[in-house]
Amino acid sequence: RPGACRSAGGSARTRGTAVPRGGARPGGRGGAGGSAGGSAGTGGSAGTGGSAGAGGALVGRLAIEDLRYEGAFRVAVADATSSSDYAVGTLAYHAERRSLFIAGHAQHNAVAELAVPEPSRAARVMELPAATQTLQPFQRLLERAPHGNPDALDKITGMLVVEGQLLVNAENWYDAGGAARKTTLVVRDADALDGAVDGYFELEGGTHAAGYMAPIPSAWRAALGGSHLTGWASNYSIISRYSVGPSLFVFDPTELTSSAAGAEGRIATHAWMDFPHAGGHTLGADALDTRPGSAPALWNFLSRGVYGFIVPGTRTFAVFGSSGGVDSGIGYKITQTNGNVCGGYCAYDATDYYNTYWFFDLDEVLSAPTTDAPRPYAFGRWSVPFDGGGRHAIIGGAVDEGGRRLYLALSQAGQVGEYDRPPVVVVYGF
Repeated sequence: RPGACRSAGGSARTRGTAVPRGGARPGGRGGAGGSAGGSAGTGGSAGTGGSAGAGGALVGRLAIEDLRYEGAFRVAVADATSSSDYAVGTLAYHAERRSLFIAGHAQHNAVAELAVPEPSRAARVMELPAATQTLQPFQRLLERAPHGNPDALDKITGMLVVEGQLLVNAENWYDAGGAARKTTLVVRDADALDGAVDGYFELEGGTHAAGYMAPIPSAWRAALGGSHLTGWASNYSIISRYSVGPSLFVFDPTELTSSAAGAEGRIATHAWMDFPHAGGHTLGADALDTRPGSAPALWNFLSRGVYGFIVPGTRTFAVFGSSGGVDSGIGYKITQTNGNVCGGYCAYDATDYYNTYWFFDLDEVLSAPTTDAPRPYAFGRWSVPFDGGGRHAIIGGAVDEGGRRLYLALSQAGQVGEYDRPPVVVVYGF
């Protein structure tokens, strides 16, 4: 099992170069049918683009153009417990049932399982198919642990199905003192959300680690030292408690799935990438700059990295989310161009928001001297269907490795009536 990570909030940990067992790193340059192609994201640096190799698999680095839009669907579910309106939007894919778990209305902390309709390439929201059937209705989970919810966690940040169980990461949205230590619940039967729940467990790294989760492709498990990844970023309030940039930790989920009923305690992680606020180890030296006129494009107060996974057949750790303020600058509790008075940090121009991606090369992550040293080889604005020019942010994601599909939830993009505000899920092949 990998060793413990650097403690959250401390200085960046120095480590030696890690190399995979047995020779060359997986997903390297070359390979049958592979060739190098240029790609650059808006505001990002050019990278070695991925190209189709044998069997259609990508080799080398992924380029944003390698993601193929396959369609979208609305999420329109509601019951007496919660609804998809104003959804948190955290997702998890259930391969055995080809379904999605979704965290519903932001005030309810409830999770439902949805039957996934075939995505459509229709151009209008009202013409999209709707996920209206729940395989399991909404269930509130955060208060169901045997020992209660001592850290008052109130926001679901990540979910993952492993060995028939549902892992759930969560945090306290406004943990002003950074005192919360609990991070993770286990729903013992993913097909029974109303059944046994255990926890809370504590992922080493705390809120630096306890967000998105994903399986690590088998080709990278020896190099990274584990089977699954977890990570998070400065996505909610109180930036000083976060990784100010998307993190990459490795953990062993069997420590959770094989734990005894009623268990709790610490779960070991290994930090490969982490950008602590303390000591100024942020993703970019100017990440915390606030001024009118412009803001850092790489990462800033408005950047959100909500889902990350390693793209099979590539060297790419891909993170998706949103950002803003690059064109107009960022201020604190300012009046925006539309007259809105912000409750916190926001862009001076009320339209200065967009969806964003950050692509990291795992070879560079593995060989970096410290956890805050890696930089994306490509990043930038990414306009996706139904995002309203960035008005509907990416709020969650999930990957179907077998089907080579990426699901991304867009906040409130599925509105078809006067009062509904459900998400749209856009689907990409890779």
